[in-house]
Amino acid sequence: MSISFRGIKTDHCSKSFVNPLLELQRFVSVPILSEQQDVFNPTEDEVMKGVSFFSGLRGSSKHSARFIGSYSDGGELPESDLPEVCFLGRSNVGKSSLISCLLFAHPQVRVSVSSKPGHTKKLNLYRVGSHFTLVDMPGYGHGMPPSFQHSVETYLSTRRRLCRTFLLVDGDTGLTGTDLTALDMLKEFGISYVIVLTKIDKAGRHKLLTNLMKILEVSRHKAGHTCFSQPFLVSSKNGDGVMLLQTFIAYLTGCVQIKGL
Repeated sequence: MSISFRGIKTDHCSKSFVNPLLELQRFVSVPILSEQQDVFNPTEDEVMKGVSFFSGLRGSSKHSARFIGSYSDGGELPESDLPEVCFLGRSNVGKSSLISCLLFAHPQVRVSVSSKPGHTKKLNLYRVGSHFTLVDMPGYGHGMPPSFQHSVETYLSTRRRLCRTFLLVDGDTGLTGTDLTALDMLKEFGISYVIVLTKIDKAGRHKLLTNLMKILEVSRHKAGHTCFSQPFLVSSKNGDGVMLLQTFIAYLTGCVQIKGL
């Protein structure tokens, strides 16, 4: 079986199948994560089951993805019994690009992507089959819409089927002041979240490790138990880490079971 990320073909043995964080561990003598911290390390079979919910290979139209709509007010979203995960981050961190990569097997779903900061002005909903919904949030910082605070805070505080928030941080740039503000907001709201480092293809190994260790240090002090201990490292350009993230989303939304978790 082969899977294509934007024209880059991969298979079961490709590095897209590997956890980039564990790959980085080979270059440092101290553990990136301690033995007491949770590590999401599914088997190959578990990954393929998780990816199948995104791949459109399950043989039924009910597994296809579709765009639901754009909403400027977090209180206007249609109610749904499906679990949701949302993607939050500063402008131009790659939220829309990541969602486009997650839904690469569904060309009928057009995710609007731009290199211009602040391109996403509303909450965009994408439903994946009859299983779960992905929510692309407006970016904070440069170019953010005036309605950002109201729409995002309303969504985070009222959405009853929100099971996890993914906070995206640029792996090349590292944490910014606006990212720290977002961490404080998530802590204040008691929101369970996961940190995702994007654009890891742009960062050299040393810079990526430095930014990763800083993020781990800050998240331990700011988040406590609301932050999943393992960050996810991804590249929307070459697909590194995307299959692992797809599997984690499938796990969070109850689509697959992972041994040991």
